[in-house]
Order: sequence, then structure tokens, then C-alpha cells
Amino acid sequence: MIIDATLLCLARDGTEGTSLRSVCRQVGVAPSLVTHFFSSWRDLLDAAYRALVGRLSEQLSLVVEASYPTARQRMDAVITIYLSTDWAGESSIGASIAFWQLSRNIPELRTSFGGYLVDRTRLLRRALAALVEESGSSVDVDQLTEGLMLMLDGVWLEISLNPGSLVEARTQQLCWFWLDLALART
Repeated sequence: MIIDATLLCLARDGTEGTSLRSVCRQVGVAPSLVTHFFSSWRDLLDAAYRALVGRLSEQLSLVVEASYPTARQRMDAVITIYLSTDWAGESSIGASIAFWQLSRNIPELRTSFGGYLVDRTRLLRRALAALVEESGSSVDVDQLTEGLMLMLDGVWLEISLNPGSLVEARTQQLCWFWLDLALART
């Protein structure tokens, strides 16, 4: 409840309009209640960031661990999650941009960013390794993972800067166009 309110306030009001008091107003509780559960404002922000990215990591993990008829179908599900409004929607993007801004002065957030990058890379690499094996390609899985992450992050940034500029289905086709080209390279 408190974490969700923090995410909502950051997405809606940005860093300038979000404070412990504004989060408490959103939830309808006294600041002393929040400080009972979190040692500091920074601790709450870090927990909110970890909750936000934890949702995406959990969705990705479920897809990567699930049984699919083909590795290509699994990878398609991974790309769909990246492009979904759960992750590439206005509220997630707004909160993420606010967290990025806050991370310049909050080392705990920078540390959490690094942890999320490691987790996301691990999951994406696992899905791509199966795809490479299935395709019979000899492409370097680590390079493929880095390239796709850069592409997906670029798509996410474009969606955040210019909402409505990319259509999800077309973007998914472009991801597959790039992946198929990379997989064909031997």
C-alpha cells in the first residue's frame, strides 16, 4: 500500500512533487506510520524501486522458466513483457524516470539498479541461449543479449519520450527482424 502510493506519486508528480508527506496523504496515514516500517525516506524509495523492477523480473522469470513448445515462442513472450503497458506504460515509465533522477544522489538506488541489471541480463541471456541453440546459430549469446537489451531499452526510452510513437506489434516485428538477422549470422 505504501510502496504502491510511492510509485503512484513518483509517476504522477515526479521527484519535485513527491515527498514522504505526499505519499502519506495519498495513503491517508501519518508519516510516523511509514517511518515505523521504513528507516528513512531513502529506504522507502529503494523498496519502491525494488518492488517496481521486481514485478518485471518476476514476470520475466515465470516466462523463462515456463514450458513452451519452442524457444522462439518463449522469446516472443519475453519481448511481449518488455513491450507491455505494465512495463512500458506511463506509470512505470514515470516512476522509473523519477528513480533515475533520484539515483544521482541516493547510492542505495544505484546499487539496486545494478542488481536489477544483473537479474534482467541473466533472464534474457537464458531465453536467448535456448533460442540460439534451437536455431543452430553460432552467434555469441553474450553479444546477442547485450544487443537485444540495448534495443529494448532504446524502445523503452522512445516510448517514454514520445508516447504513442511506437505501435507494440510493429515494435515486436522489428525486434524479431533484428534477432533473425543476428541468428542468421554464423
